[in-house]
Amino acid sequence: MEFTVALNTPFSLEHTLGSGQLFRWERRGEWWFGVVSGAGFKVRQEGDTLRCSSGSDLVDNTFVTNYFRLDEDLDHILASIAKDEEITKAIEKFYGLRLVRQDPWECLGSFVLATNANIPRIKKMVSSVCSRYGEPTQFEGDTYHAFPNPEILSKASVPDLRGLGLGYRAPFLKHVAKSVAEGKVDFSRMPSLSYDKSQELLLTELFGEKLLLGVGPKVADCVLLYSLGKDEAFPIDVWIARVLAKSYPHLLPKSLRSRLLADLKFKLSIQEYRRASSSIRSHFGMFAGYAQQYLYMAAREDSV
Repeated sequence: MEFTVALNTPFSLEHTLGSGQLFRWERRGEWWFGVVSGAGFKVRQEGDTLRCSSGSDLVDNTFVTNYFRLDEDLDHILASIAKDEEITKAIEKFYGLRLVRQDPWECLGSFVLATNANIPRIKKMVSSVCSRYGEPTQFEGDTYHAFPNPEILSKASVPDLRGLGLGYRAPFLKHVAKSVAEGKVDFSRMPSLSYDKSQELLLTELFGEKLLLGVGPKVADCVLLYSLGKDEAFPIDVWIARVLAKSYPHLLPKSLRSRLLADLKFKLSIQEYRRASSSIRSHFGMFAGYAQQYLYMAAREDSV
């Protein structure tokens, strides 16, 4: 099915799909190809229009508008976070970048795999898991695979998952899939809960003992930000930790700032993460997650 979406609001397809919040998109010439709602999909931007082609009747104009959050006032959001020179420069450079409304389960599973890995490796792991366990679908002569449901992954063996290159992440993914399959967290309730309550539920009910093994606040914040509408969530990875230490030192305890600057691979404890998150969210306000995405993009580009 082919259709177009009129853009009556600022939007950059390139910045949005290349921003590190999604792992199932690939650019081929002028088109971006991906898998959304279990179907193959391609899209390209032509000025103030998105030209789309979908392998499912469910992925239509309304779906795309919701997926890319084109129903929100981006200028209002960006004006509210433009608190300082650092974020203002990032906004100017990546203007039009939007957060995407992802499927919560796919977002969760993907970011469990994203721990301590760069984007190319994350994409490879996600692709391997989907190819092995996801439902196949045809689109323009090619086979695509949906992200496997939690019931399927909960039954996968850890050795099989490790065989896909997941390494130590294999038992984490199986554990989280089992927790979701057993209904320990109802994602549909999350949008009506506060950010703090939502994060608490994810950390205690979903991750449980895995919280101490590397799957914790950062993964929870990614899920809350990229799929559950908690725009104040501020995921802190190694890139953002460096940005905070260099550009927002006044928002960090002196001892933590010194350690981050001395060791670029230093990992925050859960307590340090929460303290830094609280401080930066107070600084940027209810759309702190947007600030995180723009700062992340700027930091990543500066490192190239």
